[in-house]
Amino acid sequence: MAVAGRWQPPRPCEVYRAEWELCRSAGHLLHHYYVHGERPDCRQWLRDLASCREWEESRSPQAQAGLALRR
Repeated sequence: MAVAGRWQPPRPCEVYRAEWELCRSAGHLLHHYYVHGERPDCRQWLRDLASCREWEESRSPQAQAGLALRR
């Protein structure tokens, strides 16, 4: 997303944190296990959160690339 010619992450970092916490919640774990027969994989939300925070701190090109691929 471009704001005044500058790249911004597709979502605020708090959204990635909330999605990661939801993925790890007991209710989601039970639902996902019941429907799919396995535990949910929440690692992508954690990677996205780390990339978002890295982007906010250092404007890292690697963090930008990681988040841009997830659109």
